[in-house]
Amino acid sequence: MSGSPPPGKQNYQGGSSSSSDPHQQLISRPVQRHLVHVYLVLAAMLGLSAMGATTQSPFNGLIETGVTFGSAMGVMTLPRDNMFRWPLLGTYSLFSGMSLSFLIQQFLYMDPSGTLLLGALSAAMFIFLGLSASATLANRRSMIYVGGIAGSLLGLLAWTGIANLFFFGSRSLFSAELYLGLIAFSGFVIYDTQMIIERASAGIRDIPGHAMDLFMDLFSLFVRIAIIFLERENNNNRRGRRRRRDDDDDNNNNNNFNRGWRSFSSRRSRF
Repeated sequence: MSGSPPPGKQNYQGGSSSSSDPHQQLISRPVQRHLVHVYLVLAAMLGLSAMGATTQSPFNGLIETGVTFGSAMGVMTLPRDNMFRWPLLGTYSLFSGMSLSFLIQQFLYMDPSGTLLLGALSAAMFIFLGLSASATLANRRSMIYVGGIAGSLLGLLAWTGIANLFFFGSRSLFSAELYLGLIAFSGFVIYDTQMIIERASAGIRDIPGHAMDLFMDLFSLFVRIAIIFLERENNNNRRGRRRRRDDDDDNNNNNNFNRGWRSFSSRRSRF
């Protein structure tokens, strides 16, 4: 009986374990190697996406959306040992970047120096890396519940977005959707990272699928942060134009007053 676990605790292979068991909180070396491979593939996907974002698309986003959806479905549905998933993963990354070409053009139109675009990209990367690292270093399975909260919030935002599109048309509601969507996908970063660790610990080491999960999270974070930055810059420009217009009106009023006063003074001097 000395080799049996204490009451209330079972080993991982038995299907349940105590969250306080230190041996269950450690990430094994094979899982660590799997995580390194996943993040390396993710970095390659980001490089392909950056190449696609610099490409001027003649299809107005329709072809990119179709190819992106089809290649993602292929990566998710094909067997894990099918080598055709790798070119599909590269296609998905490239065309995902091409779908961002219009957004990138808007950034460069408002800020030709690229500082605004770099700020949005840096913010998305810092948020992603920070949340993913915290999920990796936290106790295993301690944050998986975040996925349920994020999924519920995302479903609510989907219905709210449809209602706002067809019935309300409120810019304030659209801005609220952006920030709440940012919170939801931040939760998905935590959830997907811990699920990758658990699946890899169970022997499911699907590098293309896991890398695509994290890429989707980072992609969604960047799009929402980019739109938030554009909205803020647009509001700042609008306020600046309104302030300059008010200043011009004040100057015109002062000039008209000065001309009228000089004219009145000259008429008085004649008398």
